[in-house]
Amino acid sequence: MTDKTPRERMSLAELIRENKALRRELETVVRTAAANEAIWRHMVEIEKVLFRTREFDLLASQLLEEIRRRFDLDGVALAVAHPDVLERFFPQLANGNGARTFWAGEGACVLACAAHDGSQNPLDEIQAPRLLDGKAVGSILTLPEDFPPVGSAALVPLRIHDLFFGLLLLASRDPDHYRPGDGTELLEQMGHKVALCMENCLAYERVKELSDRDEATGLLNFFQIHSVLEREFRRARRKGTALSLLAVDLDFVDEAFGHQDMVDPVLRHVGELLRSTFPDGEGFIGRYGSVEFLVVCPYADEEEALVLRDRLFDLIRRSPFRRERTAILIRPRIGVASLTGAMERAHDLLDAAQKALCQMKAAQRLPEETESLSRS
Repeated sequence: MTDKTPRERMSLAELIRENKALRRELETVVRTAAANEAIWRHMVEIEKVLFRTREFDLLASQLLEEIRRRFDLDGVALAVAHPDVLERFFPQLANGNGARTFWAGEGACVLACAAHDGSQNPLDEIQAPRLLDGKAVGSILTLPEDFPPVGSAALVPLRIHDLFFGLLLLASRDPDHYRPGDGTELLEQMGHKVALCMENCLAYERVKELSDRDEATGLLNFFQIHSVLEREFRRARRKGTALSLLAVDLDFVDEAFGHQDMVDPVLRHVGELLRSTFPDGEGFIGRYGSVEFLVVCPYADEEEALVLRDRLFDLIRRSPFRRERTAILIRPRIGVASLTGAMERAHDLLDAAQKALCQMKAAQRLPEETESLSRS
């Protein structure tokens, strides 16, 4: 057996080195594939969360916690740049002078980063996911003081079509958790799906505002008057204008005469009286309960709302419903509430109006009355 020449021995050594290098590359590919498969499984579970509800304020807490847990992160932040998303789902953050952070769970928060002056948001320039260190993150987003320390992070834009909803920050204390050069395709897909979810939630809210009217009265129905109240509340808070709400309850009985079929006509009669008091543009009127109505009064302060209440009260009391030989006297009770700085949600204004109505009911336990009048 002949000895190998130095050239042959060198070629063999090079071959061994190449084989080892190929083995390392193969191991890296296998590890990357396994990691991507794990990430993909996590993405599937996150997608399930995205379809649980159309109320994005509730969804956000579940989504951020799911992302934090599945990707083994120390902190997750949703930076919302879309004003309509803020106003509809996070009204406590919508006011530029109010709170800027909503904590959705441990290490998970929602941030307001909308441009309130109508100018382009500088965050809109982020077109694709970025992998950054903590210092770089701080130059882009202002995080709350008690947010976990950031060693490395992924910044994922939430964008669909031409709509920019904000950013998703995935943060770790570990400086090597996210490294420049790592793939970001799956992160980009996740950002696209979260943005699609936000768009769907907004679309659902807008469809709710187009719901049908109350069948008996032709006024806005329960669903619609709630949507109008939410919309006008957000507008008043944003612009700093006045807003008042009237809660109207009717006290009448016609069952004693066996005229159950007269309830709807009486309600329609009151609806016409309400329309005559609040022409188009001066108030939004809706049926809120069986014999209850809400009147949303944009730009009306407390003093003006009290004047409207008295005018409406007198009109209804002086306008019984008449049919043939029967006149049904209608006694209204009207609770009034006006927007204050302490109110954060539209429901706060509604609660105040209903509380005023309940106090009026307690103070005026009037007997129900029906009169029969002879034709002249």
